[in-house]
Amino acid sequence: MHKSLPSVFSCLFLAFAMVSIAGAQDESPAFSVAYIEVRPSMTEQAVALLTAHAEKSRAQDGNLRFQALQRFGRPNHFAILDAWESRQHQNEHAAATAAFRNELEKMLYSPYDERKSFASLGTSAAGSDGEVYVLTHVDFAPPSLDQGLVVIEALINATRQEAGANEIGLIVQDSRKNHMTLFEVWSSEAAHETHITSDHTMRARVDLQALIGALYDERLYRRL
Repeated sequence: MHKSLPSVFSCLFLAFAMVSIAGAQDESPAFSVAYIEVRPSMTEQAVALLTAHAEKSRAQDGNLRFQALQRFGRPNHFAILDAWESRQHQNEHAAATAAFRNELEKMLYSPYDERKSFASLGTSAAGSDGEVYVLTHVDFAPPSLDQGLVVIEALINATRQEAGANEIGLIVQDSRKNHMTLFEVWSSEAAHETHITSDHTMRARVDLQALIGALYDERLYRRL
């Protein structure tokens, strides 16, 4: 049964870089974000497959969220944002999705790109129709990680005060702690446009430019 995700992450932000988190990750909510690119001619089939898979996944034990997303402007590009009560629940789900992955494999033109992650700053919204989802991959150069996290935390805290900001959070990749995904859920495209032209957002972009090791990769989606 689908449950709301508890808002339990706000005190974690800089601590994860200084303490061992291996044991805690096993007990804390487990996230992942997956990027999916299918052949343009297979877009409709992919939408049907992803929609059915998301519905089944939300009904699985331990699921906190499972959102299949379709990219604006690139309708054959998709993403999955999911969260589970524990790493064990996440692993059990992965083992149960062989049929979905096999069917999807026939449609792909680039590899299925899944990044297992844990929450650093998260919120509890589950999503509704009409919202705009934004997934941004942020890759800090390792020496700049602590400084970058301060900038990201300030950006998230300011963004949460904006009108139309339904959910703003950050998840950090298990395997590379300097790689993370900033995820945003906006009530409308207009609310998101107001955000990206705000003073605090533009200031954060300038500050981040000197700290990141790759492009600030921001992608907009709608929920299937």
